[in-house]
Amino acid sequence: MAVLPRDVAARVITTGISRGAWAVNCVNLVLTFPILIEFMLSNGLGEALPGPLALLSLMLAFAVWAAFMPRAWLVGTFLAVGAVCAILYEISLVSAYPPIMGEALFVVSRPAVSLVLIGMITSTWITGLVWTFVGFVVSILVSLAVAVVTGLPVTTGLGPVLVMLIYVATYIVLGAIQRSQRRLVPDFEQLESETQRLAFEENARSRVTAAVHDTLLNDLSLIMNAPDTLTQRAVDRLTADIETLTSEEWLHESQSTAVDDSDAELRNRLTLVMSDLQWRGLTVHITGSGPGIYRLSVGTASALVDVIRACLENVLRHSGTTVAEVDIAYTPTDVTVVVSDQGVGFDPTEIAGDRLGVRLSVIDRMRAAGGSARIWSSPGTGTSIVLSAPVLEMVAPHPESTHGQG
Repeated sequence: MAVLPRDVAARVITTGISRGAWAVNCVNLVLTFPILIEFMLSNGLGEALPGPLALLSLMLAFAVWAAFMPRAWLVGTFLAVGAVCAILYEISLVSAYPPIMGEALFVVSRPAVSLVLIGMITSTWITGLVWTFVGFVVSILVSLAVAVVTGLPVTTGLGPVLVMLIYVATYIVLGAIQRSQRRLVPDFEQLESETQRLAFEENARSRVTAAVHDTLLNDLSLIMNAPDTLTQRAVDRLTADIETLTSEEWLHESQSTAVDDSDAELRNRLTLVMSDLQWRGLTVHITGSGPGIYRLSVGTASALVDVIRACLENVLRHSGTTVAEVDIAYTPTDVTVVVSDQGVGFDPTEIAGDRLGVRLSVIDRMRAAGGSARIWSSPGTGTSIVLSAPVLEMVAPHPESTHGQG
């Protein structure tokens, strides 16, 4: 059974909560439309509807944009644009119907609630907590600005406060659970690595024991049971066994061996990339093969992860499909990654010179890491990108399969 590394699983859960915040945010804004329309029409204020509806639409557009592209600068843009829209929204409602602050504050404060319902692709619960507080502070500033413009008392309503308390409690509980798990739940990745090391050492000890039995013990038995003068055949056998036990290969084999799964960092970072893309609507099937465990340089591993992410981002944005394939194959000298999709494809020869994405994010990045990148695509046939990079060494070979042996 495959188990995500503990820290990776924690980041995936935190990312899911942040994604959920954006979903709730968009739903909150969508539901504001019928609530506002019903209230305004029931009070004969239909002529005042276009302005608030336009402001809500602008906020919703930025919320959806940020939900699909959760970047720090875009979240900050949403807060800035949303704050302006919320101020104008509240002022327009108060100007059209001054008693609304007392009769229907829940209608007035819904855009301010939306400012608290923000999220990011956060790696820790603390980051999510910080963004929640930032959104709450912005919502308070909106209420202060409206009070200054309209001359009314500052009225925030319970909505922003309740949302902030809910998300603060959620992130704090999540942080407490993660801390508790670190103390009580074993790190399965570390256990797997330790199990692999022990299994390899046990295999080495078995080979050493077998060699000792076939050479040293048999030689001692030969000497004990032999006549006073050894035959030339016995002398030759003893000499060969001594050479075997003193050879460099035997000395290396007899030493304790620990296996370090050096490509674990690469696999963990790729797992996080795949999880992020799955939340955004791209299903990635990943396969791999190789005769052993390999060590990559830090720069090579980082470049591979970044280039694979760039390739999959292009699939998500331009291919018109929701499924991609990633195949990783190792040889003793290099690692080859094939990223492919069955989307609309394109003609690589027609990429404009000012389109720097493919050249900088893929081709130049792989060249800088000592590798290469090749692109095969044509309209209507999908795209395949082959990435190749050097490996430092094979740390340990995989044990030979005994499937089907008696």
